[in-house]
Amino acid sequence: MTDKVKCLLVDDVEENLLALEALLAGEDREIYKATSGPQALELLLVHEFALALLDIRMPTMDGFELAELMRGTERSKHIPIIFITAQSPNEPLPMFRGYESGAVDVLFKPINTEILRQKAAVFFELHRQREELRQAVQSREDVLAIVSHDMRTPLSVVHTTTSMLLNPKYKLTPEQVREQHERIRRNVDLMNRMIGDLMDMVHLRSGKLSINPKPMVVNDVLREAITAHEAPARDKGLQLSYDAGNDVMRAEADRARLMQLFQNLLGNAVKFTKAGDSINVCSRTRGNHAQIEIADSGPGIAPDDLPHIFDPYYSASKKHQKTGTGLGLYIAKGIVDAHGGTIRCVSEPGVGTTFNITLPLTTH
Repeated sequence: MTDKVKCLLVDDVEENLLALEALLAGEDREIYKATSGPQALELLLVHEFALALLDIRMPTMDGFELAELMRGTERSKHIPIIFITAQSPNEPLPMFRGYESGAVDVLFKPINTEILRQKAAVFFELHRQREELRQAVQSREDVLAIVSHDMRTPLSVVHTTTSMLLNPKYKLTPEQVREQHERIRRNVDLMNRMIGDLMDMVHLRSGKLSINPKPMVVNDVLREAITAHEAPARDKGLQLSYDAGNDVMRAEADRARLMQLFQNLLGNAVKFTKAGDSINVCSRTRGNHAQIEIADSGPGIAPDDLPHIFDPYYSASKKHQKTGTGLGLYIAKGIVDAHGGTIRCVSEPGVGTTFNITLPLTTH
């Protein structure tokens, strides 16, 4: 989903701000109002604006001074500025000073509402296009970084292992050959997961993560994912349990995507816990939704990290060696969002981490 574009209106007369807001309001826009230059500067520190409309005559700091401060700041210097003035269009000074201050236009009161609406729409669309281009460039750089850095390690392992298998001087036993074949398989699987994550990331950023919903039972998929992790959990000395209750959770959902979601969360739980820890999964029906809880008694997540764990490439466990792309939780949230559900995480360092997922169910 495309983020709403933001527009800044600055005028010391509240009635003027309300009129401009009514003129420019739309479902795809967020309008911010300021009655003074200092108040506008505070908003500019927090928000990325697609357009700023500034009244020229204001006490304390007029529109020209505000524009000059905006142009002198990296964060706001590229924001298009339209000045609004009650002076006559026959007076050249506001026009000259406006363009000197970096404005893209100067409008005189009474404002032609249709012209202002159309001008604003152009700048809003330009902002969207720039943002799409920025995201496309960022996606390309992310892909190049992962391909050139993260995939180099498994490729190196595959290359080294195959070279050893083909070299007769090593005289490997049949058991050693099987071990090396397994090593190659694990690293090929890892590269396949990386490629899949990259494709999902690109689709998420374009708002087009594909799902193929069909009638299914959610807790059957969850049970299958848990079964797949029983052996790794047992080998690591973990206790893995599932409390499914008596509910049959029927939904229109993408089975493969839900499996990807559950595998990701369970895989993280196994990866970041240690021998003696526990992983407890619970699923229940609450109204028209499935509620799924995946809780572990592992190291937990620091409070500063918790708000960012669903961001792409963010690693909340930097002390652990990184394997994969760092996109797992970002994709997990994308899968839940695509199904119309919610996912949240609560965690306490030294106590553990719990993921709570809700997914809509069919009513028949």
